Amino acid sequence: MNQWSRIREFYKSLESLIAAESPNEWACNPYAWEDLEVILTPIEAWLWHDIRSMDLVLYPQYPINGVFVDFANPKAKVAIECDGEAFHTDKQKDEARDSSLRALGWRVYRITGRDCRDGVDDLTSSGKSKAHLFLEHIAGNHRIARGV
Repeated sequence: MNQWSRIREFYKSLESLIAAESPNEWACNPYAWEDLEVILTPIEAWLWHDIRSMDLVLYPQYPINGVFVDFANPKAKVAIECDGEAFHTDKQKDEARDSSLRALGWRVYRITGRDCRDGVDDLTSSGKSKAHLFLEHIAGNHRIARGV
């Protein structure tokens, strides 16, 4: 069984738990997926660090309708894609994918790899990184921060 099949089976086993939980609460240990030996890209790992530090409920490498999104909250129908230069050069392909997800009721957000990476080295006037502000906006719009 390959990595993607393991991930798909993992989330399939959690479907009923996720469905029973509110958008701002985890259906499982947020690190349970690590047992699958899933390797995040560096930009995904940087954003995951921010997601966890802000206590947001977003599942990594979440399968939706035959594709995997970098991070998702299936209850809030929020998907986040980290756009690295190597894998996101075809903007039409990305838009077609986003469009198919939107047709299923999902809201898709995209952040550049540079903004995932810059972190505290590139603070805005508010003293927060671009990735933090990006996630804060999503959390405010969709109430996916724990305990909110």
